[in-house]
Amino acid sequence: MNHVPDDVLESIDTFGKQLLVGSPPRIEGRLRTELFLIITPGEDGETAQLRYETEHTQAPPVLRDRGPFVTTIVDGVDSRLRSWGIEPPGAYEYTETVDDTHRYEGQLRLR
Repeated sequence: MNHVPDDVLESIDTFGKQLLVGSPPRIEGRLRTELFLIITPGEDGETAQLRYETEHTQAPPVLRDRGPFVTTIVDGVDSRLRSWGIEPPGAYEYTETVDDTHRYEGQLRLR
């Protein structure tokens, strides 16, 4: 069962295709009402930052600690990235809270 919205999967596919032929774009997507993702390519062409933003009462040290449903979504995103040869990090770690929105980040290896 796929818990990642189709428009987010399409954005990841666009990122992967553009990675193969040139510079991938920055992408954003809503995964749930309180969960967003942003992928920003690095200037080195070898890495990108994936940031999840979540509005929740708690901010555990890693995103997958939010529970099995969030873990399923993150696993789905990671799986789609891997299908393009992009290697996600082992964990998306909490970095900060801005305006009640918790941020979790990890580096993607693009090549």
